[in-house]
Amino acid sequence: MPTETRLDEIVTLVELRGFLSVRELSQLFGVSEVTTRRDLQRLHDQERLLRTYGGAAPLPAALAHTQANTDTAGEMPTATSAGSLIEQVDVVISISLSPQHDAIVAERAEKHAVPIVAESLAMQGAWTLVAVDNFEAGRSMGRWAGTYAAEMFAGQARVLDLTYHLSNTQERSRGFAAGLQETAPDGEIVLSLATQADWRSAYQLTTDALQVHPEINVIFGVNDIIVTGAIQACRDLGIAPESLLVLTFGLEGNTLIDALARGGYLKAGVAMFPDIVGPACIAAAVAAYNGIDLPAQIVTPHMVLTADNLADVYEKGVTGWRLKSNGSRPTVTVPGPMQPPEETRLPARIGFLVPFSQHEWYQNLSAAMQSRASELGIELAIADAAENFRDEMTLRKLGIADEASKLVRPGDVILIDGGEVTTYLAETMRTRQDITVITNAMTVMETLRSQPGIALISTGGLLRRESQTLTGPTVETVLRELRADRLFLAVTGVSLDFGLSHTNLAEVTVKQAMIRAAREVILLADHSKFGQESVVQVAPIGIVHKVITDNALPASTRLDLTKLGIEIIIAKT
Repeated sequence: MPTETRLDEIVTLVELRGFLSVRELSQLFGVSEVTTRRDLQRLHDQERLLRTYGGAAPLPAALAHTQANTDTAGEMPTATSAGSLIEQVDVVISISLSPQHDAIVAERAEKHAVPIVAESLAMQGAWTLVAVDNFEAGRSMGRWAGTYAAEMFAGQARVLDLTYHLSNTQERSRGFAAGLQETAPDGEIVLSLATQADWRSAYQLTTDALQVHPEINVIFGVNDIIVTGAIQACRDLGIAPESLLVLTFGLEGNTLIDALARGGYLKAGVAMFPDIVGPACIAAAVAAYNGIDLPAQIVTPHMVLTADNLADVYEKGVTGWRLKSNGSRPTVTVPGPMQPPEETRLPARIGFLVPFSQHEWYQNLSAAMQSRASELGIELAIADAAENFRDEMTLRKLGIADEASKLVRPGDVILIDGGEVTTYLAETMRTRQDITVITNAMTVMETLRSQPGIALISTGGLLRRESQTLTGPTVETVLRELRADRLFLAVTGVSLDFGLSHTNLAEVTVKQAMIRAAREVILLADHSKFGQESVVQVAPIGIVHKVITDNALPASTRLDLTKLGIEIIIAKT
């Protein structure tokens, strides 16, 4: 495909979906991610789309006008990490992904006085949560399913529940089961299976479940991508659509709304309306920016849609389905005006950390947010949450490495273990003088091999390519003959009970030899390593003299370590 054609198609797809990641675009066009990033930067420079970290979004009209009249039109207007995104916005909209992710977002937001608006799932420190009542929405779907089963299956609903581990999706499943019992008391959940929230997992689980339990006649999925996989499994098994009722929670975009309109396996779904939730999130962000008190949750609307009532709410246009302006359009109320009065302060920039960017929900939600923000003259900075989380962890490891380098003095003999954070430590030491470094890490050797001020000693040994470290008896023999002032150690798990642990036995024996060879053991570990127990124990926690970590490590854990006589050093992030 010619480059110009590819660029045109990228713009069309981004405008249609609202946000696409670099990875998705690379897969769609069959080019490398390097090529895709180059394409996106070129389109950004041409003011044809907004280059965001991790992908691209449509260029707001207001921003396009501003960029056309400034000298910075070619600069990327978004941050390069979740942490720096929060530093550059007035409000951030986010979803809870994991305790580690939430702790980082909350810590950054508090530090920079940036309010958080949570979407879909409550998270620590959020001003409010914008989300559907998952239990009640699931319950309404369950009641409808029970009524259908009473008519079509003599009340004998036999359900496959395809759920997910997050609390909001669990609520959807519980609500569905409760609603089903209200209208079909003889119905039962035959299986409730936790998917990985992807198409392949849902496809395989559905295939297996239907083969082992042919009595299943109802499938309920907690989001559209799961249900899409389930429907394909039903097709491949040759099951007649009239003998099976498939239900979705979401109706997030064109894929399953089309399926609902066509008829077939999918006969109903709970619609969550990203076109409504997007503006509600922007309104909540404006309210939070102005310090307006908001309830713990702003409940967004839901509605059970079927082929019979779909046209009351949606109409199909050139680009797909959209809410009818004069139909049975649901509404949501956000404290404070949805149309801000003249005296309301508007944030200049709102950040949105997008998870699961392949889901139509987040593609359409991003587009709806972008549209509303543009109407208000607000810049919306969209970033991929997972990629940003990885970058934020890298920043924290760099901070840990920087603190570790401060402990090295001229004349020191130091042991450097293998690992990402220890490689960063080596990078900070390139200009040091009169240092002896002993290491089994190829990355450390490569980093320091040309530095004349550093005496570099390799342990030798057998190369383990996965980690680029040297292991085996040779390493252990060499380390028995050497002594170091201090060891900078990296592991994959730290707990009070199991101590230090790691994933590979060959590497563990080398770490143990390093510990014996060092007068002082300094553990380099970001907060995500704590509370984890890997396969093989390296040593009890008590052998550690100092821990260098980041400020997301809970105070209770820091206190527990201090009680053991371990010095805690918090890296700046």
